[in-house]
Amino acid sequence: MKVLAKKAGAKKRIDLKNATTREILSFSLLPFGLLTIVNVIGNALNVYLADYLGIGMVGAGLVLSVTKVWDAINDPMMGMIVDKTRTKWGKCRPYLIWMVIPMMVGTILLFAPVDFTNSGTFAISQVDIASTIATIGDNFHIIRTNEEVSTGNFWYAVAAYLVFYTFYTAIDIPYQGLNPLVFPESHTRVKAISISNIFGSIGTILPSIVFFPIVYAFDDPRKGFFVASIVFAVLAGIPIAISFFGIKEKVYIESEPIKYRETLKIIFKNKNMRALIWAAFFASITNLGAMFLMFFAKWNCYGIFNFPALNVWLADHHLSITLTEEGLLFPILSISSGISYMLSMAIVPWLLKKMDKKTLWIRMSFICAIANIVVWGLCMFVFPYTSADLTTARIGFVVYCLCRFFTNFPVGMSVVLLTAIFSDTVDVIEMESGKRLEGAVFSFRSLVNKIGIALFNLVVMAVVNAFGYSTMSTELNALKDAGTLTRDMLLNNHMPVLNAIFFMLTVLGSIGLVLQALPMFKYKFNEAEYEDKIRAFREEKEARLQAELDAAIAQKQA
Repeated sequence: MKVLAKKAGAKKRIDLKNATTREILSFSLLPFGLLTIVNVIGNALNVYLADYLGIGMVGAGLVLSVTKVWDAINDPMMGMIVDKTRTKWGKCRPYLIWMVIPMMVGTILLFAPVDFTNSGTFAISQVDIASTIATIGDNFHIIRTNEEVSTGNFWYAVAAYLVFYTFYTAIDIPYQGLNPLVFPESHTRVKAISISNIFGSIGTILPSIVFFPIVYAFDDPRKGFFVASIVFAVLAGIPIAISFFGIKEKVYIESEPIKYRETLKIIFKNKNMRALIWAAFFASITNLGAMFLMFFAKWNCYGIFNFPALNVWLADHHLSITLTEEGLLFPILSISSGISYMLSMAIVPWLLKKMDKKTLWIRMSFICAIANIVVWGLCMFVFPYTSADLTTARIGFVVYCLCRFFTNFPVGMSVVLLTAIFSDTVDVIEMESGKRLEGAVFSFRSLVNKIGIALFNLVVMAVVNAFGYSTMSTELNALKDAGTLTRDMLLNNHMPVLNAIFFMLTVLGSIGLVLQALPMFKYKFNEAEYEDKIRAFREEKEARLQAELDAAIAQKQA
């Protein structure tokens, strides 16, 4: 009984008190740091790999897909490790301090200005969609093209990505698992997730505003990417480390960890969990088009505004700033979606007073799917941003900026809702099986989301490239450097590529939103009934634990 007293005394009892302001603010540092890293990767990595590391758009997509083989092992393994972890700080919290520096190093390695171009190349064959379509009516036939990829740079990118995601996962899975541990009550949890992600979403805006100005401050953009990655790795890592000291896990975890095989049986036996896994898989599509935002600003918007004249004006006023489409328009577009992201998360608790999580998820998905298609039609046919008339093109750009604010609502809402719904599932599984499985539940959520991103990322990158992106990029970057590129050249020769990029930014999101809504019709969960049952379960569990502690203390004193 002395051992029991020692072990029991070291464990945290269930604490149903509301989260303190300090805890919510400390918890907010986590999504800030992680979202900062995610947005650096999402906004900048494909551009760096495709245009500066020499592996092309398809090669960049292939890097992500190849590394998912490791993620299929790494995510469940990390979930198993988390569920077996027993420390005086809890099961998830220690990883915030243990893994933050390795994650920072992994981020920097992704943007290292390496050059293995002398190691040879390999060709990636694919259908040239634009040329193939042109053969319709004239002995239609499929035309294929090859894209040369630097072998050494490709395998370096794969290795760096594996290092990064191994350590990113080692923080991300524990972070997700902390939600139900730090905020045990469902209503408080949703509020805390919403507030923490509102503050944390500054991490979605900051890279968009600052990252590329740092990059283009250097004559060699490759060095600029490297320096910017160091800045943002530090900027993300410090808040993650600080958050460790401001939060505490409140739910008591049994000292004996569960076997992994039993974990799998428990998880996949739960019908709601299976529905949620499919929803998380298709949710990966909804914001996948955002990775084309930088390409959209760089090429689709080229020449709409007179940047050469603006730069001359700045120079005349002794301002040593050089503005570009990607340096100014990309932040503007990102800020619009970032503000939308924060506002959408802020209204989730209010909307949940009107309907349950499942209903909100489905309604939000279908409404915003329609909105994305409407935006595509407006900016393609009513106010075409590709119009030769600059006034119409500028109106089209402004319209897209304004509409993007509304069409990005599901991004923020999905973060809060999916995290809250998965957290509910953790509680229900504990009530049914007696086992806390944050690590396993959230690792499978992360895994299917990453697999979805990898699979669909490769497909959409290949599709856009098949319309001629690599040829366009090589040609136009040379003209840009020589100062001879005009908007007319772009519109007359590369419209299929520009239209494909815009399609991915708009209609692709609609497809993802519809698909993510469908599995939720199979999700059966009565939230009102659940609240009463889980409260009674926790009270019984705490009473049982208190009785064990009292008995152990009495035995020790005797």
